[in-house]
Amino acid sequence: MNEAADDAFLDVFARAPRRALAPGEVLIHAGDAATQVFNIDTGMLMVSRPGLDGRRQVLSFLFPDNFVGLTASGRYSFTVEAVTGATVAVAPRAALERRLARDPAAERAFLAMTYRVLENLVDLAFSLGQRSARERLAVFLLYLRHRYLLSAGLPVDDDAAMRRLEIPMSRQDIADFLGLKKETVSRGLAELERAGLLRRDRRHALQLLDIEGLRRLAGVLDFASPARRPG
Repeated sequence: MNEAADDAFLDVFARAPRRALAPGEVLIHAGDAATQVFNIDTGMLMVSRPGLDGRRQVLSFLFPDNFVGLTASGRYSFTVEAVTGATVAVAPRAALERRLARDPAAERAFLAMTYRVLENLVDLAFSLGQRSARERLAVFLLYLRHRYLLSAGLPVDDDAAMRRLEIPMSRQDIADFLGLKKETVSRGLAELERAGLLRRDRRHALQLLDIEGLRRLAGVLDFASPARRPG
């Protein structure tokens, strides 16, 4: 899942066909043959993985210019579906592999993207571990804001930017991302609002009123620590 729009290997998508997705439409089914790779043009997608017991873990949310689809094996181990209406560029996996094989610069860019993804996953796992429900919700809001800032090309350390967040995913999606119950998510958001940290404009949008307060509650520096490259 790429987070840099100008990575060299992405030129395989320059003339690739586009596919439009309706909200809830599945792009990748876990277990299917991994023959295609994708880059998101518009909208938000969600990556999840089903358990053997039928329960689902949401792993991440994808934004424009995020890349997804290359796996270590010949089959996808995850499911990707549209949260909102979306458009993705579709390229054969073999075309990307040929591109990386013939161009060392493209291969280095792809490896750098992979390392960024791993860093982000470690950041998220650290931020969510050993946290209460309210703290996990604070982490989620900061994580979502950070991803919106990156997607929009805005400075990730600008506290004045992106204080209004669209929350297009369902409460169940958020619960499956944070390891909570849906009712706990709704109750936790109400508690954060009563604490003056946010204001819910409507079901799928809110205003962040106190970024620093959310950071203190979450125990993280907004996924934009100067100790490592943002994104």
